[in-house]
Amino acid sequence: MIYEIAAAYGLDLKDPSRRGEVLAIFGLALGGGRLLRTAGLGLLRNVPFAGAVIGASSNATMIYSLGYAACRFYEAKLDESKSLTSEETLAELKQQSDRYLETAIAQQAIMDQILVHMILARHPDKTWEENLPELEAVNLSPASLEAIGKNIKSPQPLEQLLNQLNRDFAIPLLVQGYRIAKLDGEIKPGEQKVIDAIATKFNIDLNKIQLMVNTQ
Repeated sequence: MIYEIAAAYGLDLKDPSRRGEVLAIFGLALGGGRLLRTAGLGLLRNVPFAGAVIGASSNATMIYSLGYAACRFYEAKLDESKSLTSEETLAELKQQSDRYLETAIAQQAIMDQILVHMILARHPDKTWEENLPELEAVNLSPASLEAIGKNIKSPQPLEQLLNQLNRDFAIPLLVQGYRIAKLDGEIKPGEQKVIDAIATKFNIDLNKIQLMVNTQ
C-alpha cells in the first residue's frame, strides 16, 4: 500500500530510499506506544517493522493510519518549503499522524459496536462464549473481540452508531460484516438488514463490497 501511495505521488519505486521511507512511515503512523496499546497493536512493539507479518486487512485502525501517514510524508517530501531532515517538519508530521491515529482508534471502537448487531442478528440465541471461536476465524483483532464481548449484552442503537461512523471506515466494516455473515454459508435476514443500513447510510455499492470479500 505504501509503495502504491509513493507511486501515486510520482516517485520512482526502484529508488532504494523507498525501503527506508516505509520504515519511517511506520514509525510516524504507529510509533506512539500508548496509542499502539490502545489500538490493540502492542504486539508490534518488539517486532522489527521490516520483518513484521501483519494481517492488515483485519485492522482498519492500522491500515488507515499508515495510509494517512504515507500521504502526509510524501506531500512533505515533495514540498520544496519543507525538509524531512528538519526536526520541525518531522514533529509536525508526527503530530498529524498521532491525531489521525486517535481518530482511527475511535472509529474502530464504533465499528466493533456495530459488529455486535451483526453477531446478534446472526445467532441471537448463542452466548458470547459460543460465538467467539467462529469469530476468531474471521481475523478480528484481539482488541476488537474484547470490545465486542463487552458490548454484546447491551448494544447501543444501530442508528446512533452509524451517525458516529466515518464513511471511509464503513467500507472495511461492511467487509467484516460479510465475512461474519458468510460463516454459516448464507446471509440471514437480520444480518442483511444491518448490512443494508450501513450501505444506505453511506451510499455504498454492495456489489463492490461483495467482490472485495470474494477475492480476498
